[in-house]
Amino acid sequence: MNTVSAIRNFSIIAHIDHGKSTLADRFLELTGAVTPREFREQILDDMDLERERGITIKARAVTTSYKAHDGQTYQLNLIDTPGHVDFTYEVSRSLAACEGALLLVDATQGVEAQTIANAYLALANHLVILPVINKIDLPSADIDGVRRQINEVLRLETREPLLVSAKQGSGVDEVLNAVVRHVPPPAGDVDAPLKALVCDSWFDSYQGAIVLVRIVDGAVKPGMTIRFLSTQRTFAVSEVGVFAPKRTKRGELTVGAVGYVVAGMKDVSDTKIGDTLTQADRPTDAPLPGYREVKPMVFCGLYTMDHADYENLRDSLDKLRLNDASFVYEPESSLALGFGFRCGFLGLLHMEIIRERLHREYGLELIGTAPTVIYRVRTHDGNTMDIDNPAAFPAADAVARTEEPFILATIIAPEQYAGNIISLCQERRGVQQRLQYLDPTRILLNYELPLNEMVADFYDKLKSRTQGYASLDYEFTEYRESDMVKLDLLLNGETIDALSCITHKEKSAARARQLVEKMKELIPRQMFEVAIQAAIGKRVIARETVSAMKKNVTAKCYGGDITRKRKLWEKQKQGKKRMKQIGRVDVPQEAFLALLKVRGDA
Repeated sequence: MNTVSAIRNFSIIAHIDHGKSTLADRFLELTGAVTPREFREQILDDMDLERERGITIKARAVTTSYKAHDGQTYQLNLIDTPGHVDFTYEVSRSLAACEGALLLVDATQGVEAQTIANAYLALANHLVILPVINKIDLPSADIDGVRRQINEVLRLETREPLLVSAKQGSGVDEVLNAVVRHVPPPAGDVDAPLKALVCDSWFDSYQGAIVLVRIVDGAVKPGMTIRFLSTQRTFAVSEVGVFAPKRTKRGELTVGAVGYVVAGMKDVSDTKIGDTLTQADRPTDAPLPGYREVKPMVFCGLYTMDHADYENLRDSLDKLRLNDASFVYEPESSLALGFGFRCGFLGLLHMEIIRERLHREYGLELIGTAPTVIYRVRTHDGNTMDIDNPAAFPAADAVARTEEPFILATIIAPEQYAGNIISLCQERRGVQQRLQYLDPTRILLNYELPLNEMVADFYDKLKSRTQGYASLDYEFTEYRESDMVKLDLLLNGETIDALSCITHKEKSAARARQLVEKMKELIPRQMFEVAIQAAIGKRVIARETVSAMKKNVTAKCYGGDITRKRKLWEKQKQGKKRMKQIGRVDVPQEAFLALLKVRGDA
């Protein structure tokens, strides 16, 4: 069991809700990694957020022993991966630590968009792919149809798919036996200098930064001095072990092992996911390729409700960044919201999850600006700028050319919803590339769409118009020239920078009208008249007015000459005029939150 030839590293990949976590539960039960008393559903989804939403957010590694049909005992290192398109980066990192992958397909839903994307990721990593059809016990299961889709749509020149029911546990033993037979053992030299890939990391309040590694060559054990090749920082190893599924100490980790290393790393900058770990006094010759650099697609500003929490937000982002390398952040400030951070995410769900984790794990109350994407702006003087914040968008007369990112979306849905999907994509400035029938009842659509049309509420609208049956995957293609403009919101002539947005010129009038109408509902009446305007550059394209609170200054006048009342009215008029010149409009936090929600619905 301790030899390298008895180790198998594999992942479970699939579309969301196809049963990855349930199948992983059955593996742990079958191999005895958890006792019946310790067992709970979705045991590898240890975040409350994952269990509430029924999705896997973080890839989890677990080591267990399995006695195969040939009588030998094998060490299985299993990684359960996410299935949502926003967490594809997690999947790609997991696959880099494996030699094989189980491609799970729901027998009732068939091949979905993310099934295709994950299959291609596994092929790109040169993994052995074992197709598995799950939920065969359901009355609506179409095993033959799904088998045909795997062969025709994925075009995998592979063996016959394995049939399982993860819920009932049937066929699970056959899957593990197939893993042992078909997935190759790890290649590596136990006697070579230590070479390990840093797969993940997280922060522990008592032990500092802890890293999850895949050992490629050599071994790591307590007392050894290790070095990170990218930072050249050295540390003394105090503990190594595996997750089985609980943290279990080991004497050493050798070739093929996937486990954790504790080495007293107190600073979150000491570790970098994708880095190569080696022995300080006997380093490896060359670093591992690591991971591809992640490119955030969606940006928003995060600000604390209480300005005193700014330092807490910075520390929390540092620690969360250690655990999730796929988002980036940098400090920024806003006249309306104060000091905060500009954060980049892989998608809207990723942004929502990060905000929720900051709230739950670190107790922060946050305001987030509306999501936006990176625009490429070329000015008349020849400069090219990447703009991820509307406040940085140059004046309209300085812009020579604006480009926005486009994506290629893959949508799979029942054919009766084709009309709804096509109309939605046309509303979002989409261009159809392909329409293909996967079988008599399901279609595959490819659309080129501007990314900024996706980040608002495209996924929700797609699910709504298809009654939840559509699946979506997308990938960035290129930047294209578009007529984009910056829309500013002004209160009494003063720009509210946190509410500025970048939109397509054709949609600017409708967006402006919606914003000013909603703002009128949200701004409380002041002692003076408040003008709410939406403008492109110097040109106002929409306006609403919040009337001033009025006081009856002539209530004390009973009869007498009319000139006395006129005098009081003129005095009141002059006072309100002065107040309008020096008064500031108080925008409540609730108004920001409600307006930002409207921005997403527009």
